[in-house]
Amino acid sequence: MSAYNESSNPDLAIYFGDFLATIACWTMPAMVDSVQVARQQVSDFLGSEGGVDLDHAIAVTSELVANSIVHATTELQVILERWQYMIKVVVSDLNDQPPVMRSLDVAVDSGRGMHIVEEYSDLWGYELTDSGKRIWAGFQCS
Repeated sequence: MSAYNESSNPDLAIYFGDFLATIACWTMPAMVDSVQVARQQVSDFLGSEGGVDLDHAIAVTSELVANSIVHATTELQVILERWQYMIKVVVSDLNDQPPVMRSLDVAVDSGRGMHIVEEYSDLWGYELTDSGKRIWAGFQCS
């Protein structure tokens, strides 16, 4: 499990294969309710997709959306992309601050989000865009 950004971006095509389609996209406000909405939407779409660890994809979606709500505080988009070898869950927001992997501290109730993304996804990373950033997590599909 590795993270990639534009400063260490190998040719990810060997992992993802060819881009096939955007299979879903939702725009959501930076509100707590958006986490549950995103979980349900991703569950509905990926449940019929098959071959993806649905529990892991939903957990990662929750973390990425929650992080966007807390740290970006802007409208966000959740995008599902179908690639040749993977499904990519993307959360895009209007804040250009990259994600931060914090030190784990059992005495603190927050700061575990990116560790969950790292643990549950097969690959993850981010790209800065002209209007913010896209954080993505890839899940191998059979």
